[in-house]
Amino acid sequence: MTETIALAFGTVDHYIHRQRRSAVKTFVSKKTVQTFQTSICSTVELLCREFSHYAATGETFECGTYLLSWATDSVSKYLENSSHGLLDDARRRQDWQETVADVIELTPLVKQFPFFMPFVLKVPGWLMQIISPKMNRVLLMHKRMRSTARRYLSLDTSAEKQANGAEDFDQPFSGKIDAYRAILSSTLPDIDKDPDRVAQEVLTLLVGGSATTMRVMLRIVYHVNSTPGVLNRLTKILDTVMTTPTANPELEVLEKQEYLVAVVKESLRIATAVTSRLPLVSPSKTLLYAKDDGTEWVIPAGTPTSMSISRIHMDPNIYADPYDFRPDRWLGIPTHRTHLGKYLVPFGRGARMCIGQK
Repeated sequence: MTETIALAFGTVDHYIHRQRRSAVKTFVSKKTVQTFQTSICSTVELLCREFSHYAATGETFECGTYLLSWATDSVSKYLENSSHGLLDDARRRQDWQETVADVIELTPLVKQFPFFMPFVLKVPGWLMQIISPKMNRVLLMHKRMRSTARRYLSLDTSAEKQANGAEDFDQPFSGKIDAYRAILSSTLPDIDKDPDRVAQEVLTLLVGGSATTMRVMLRIVYHVNSTPGVLNRLTKILDTVMTTPTANPELEVLEKQEYLVAVVKESLRIATAVTSRLPLVSPSKTLLYAKDDGTEWVIPAGTPTSMSISRIHMDPNIYADPYDFRPDRWLGIPTHRTHLGKYLVPFGRGARMCIGQK
């Protein structure tokens, strides 16, 4: 959906993209996110509660559903000052998983036909439910967020909020900054503060921030438990900084645990959250690329270029045995780690790289 309604992520014009990205860049910075550490830890405790239940009963469950719910509850608290409460509600948990799956499934269609999304936004909900229940589920989420954006702008009416099902988002404002305020209080022109655009921007941040996090976390859970020696080694290291199961060490402390960082890096490499190509265009400058052997490539200004992250992360010329989960590859000689780090691009590269990389 990112190529529609003039989103920051899908904006073609280089200079307009920089403006739209800057409106939320500070909001999703590492420093700002750290202020929500307590809130994030509270959702982790809820997730652990669910896992403990299944561990005690021996029941099987779909881990990805719970990881997506945890990620969504954490991200929605941050973006909207209000958790979706998915970990506490099985029905909503399943509905949201299906909604995210629908967004991912429909994105290629919208990408090829950018006029499609603006058109379907004008279709009545009852009719869209008949035509495409999947699309209608996505549109309902968009309408709820649009209603919230209008509420910030004092443009919403009680009738419209009820029609759009916005009551789930009708929580008292806490006074904290959120994604809506970040965009609407920015220096963007009024046309970029249109409720439709703001709603789609927040929806993209929510889906992008939760679905990709779930994908990486799912790989961590699988590989840590299936790769011999990793779980025991990681547990011993975490025991030194978490003296009790409910301890919440500061991020700075966790970042100093080299093996933990290595596990995260290796999971980011294997997960490859974004599998499609990410085209970039240098609008006015000619790009020059040179190899160590003296070979040079000149890319004229205005030429689209792109890379496939999965091809880089699974290149045996860069990563030995690329399909093996080997955190130790990130613990070698510093120069070797630096070399590997140059090719670790789970968030892309350049001005269009993922805004949530930190």
